Amino acid sequence: MKIKQVEELVGITRKNIRFYEDQRLLNVARAENGYREYHQADVDRLMEIKLFRKMDISIEEMKALFEKK
Repeated sequence: MKIKQVEELVGITRKNIRFYEDQRLLNVARAENGYREYHQADVDRLMEIKLFRKMDISIEEMKALFEKK
């Protein structure tokens, strides 16, 4: 799916999505043309990130949590 769909599903901006990618909290697959291809697992991860941010869990703490999975 495209980033616009992900924005609508999760309720966060593409800027935030790209930030989480830059922070290595989200690893999005790329198509042959180089475009990002978002899957349900990416949406699920972003929903987790959104929840953790509401709980004031830091980026570093999230990284540690996700590494344990």
